Amino acid sequence: MNYPKTGNEVYVSFSLSNTMFTGIGKGTITREDVSVDYLKNLFKKYGVIISAKPEQRRLLDLVNDIYGLDLQIPENLKLIQLSEKHRRLVVISVHGLRRVNGSLLPEYTDEEFQEATFSFVKYYVQSRHYDELVAENEKLKKDLDAEVEWRNRVSDI
Repeated sequence: MNYPKTGNEVYVSFSLSNTMFTGIGKGTITREDVSVDYLKNLFKKYGVIISAKPEQRRLLDLVNDIYGLDLQIPENLKLIQLSEKHRRLVVISVHGLRRVNGSLLPEYTDEEFQEATFSFVKYYVQSRHYDELVAENEKLKKDLDAEVEWRNRVSDI
């Protein structure tokens, strides 16, 4: 499966770092667990940029074998920085593998790989701050309530 080059690709990584968010300024980040079917549709629509170390190739191959995502690891590590163009980040969460100081190891045995399970979390960046969105929502609700009250008014005539 070849994913398109759209200029708005979805970043994919095995980890999350504060440096990934430095390009967005003040805004709102939403987080949600997503399914593989959702990811396939997302990747078909926007394309993919993988940020994984070469030693994580076998781990990514395992994800591809299990879920059929056909994600290709780049020859060199691509650093991620979310922005207006690249608003989406999918983190592949790995469970059941040993870690050192919270980080995945460069190598695992076949038996360890058999214990690995995965889940997927999507982060989405909006350039508008949460407080601004809440204020706009409150104003819209107030306007709607006024409109409904006006339409349901009773005439004294």
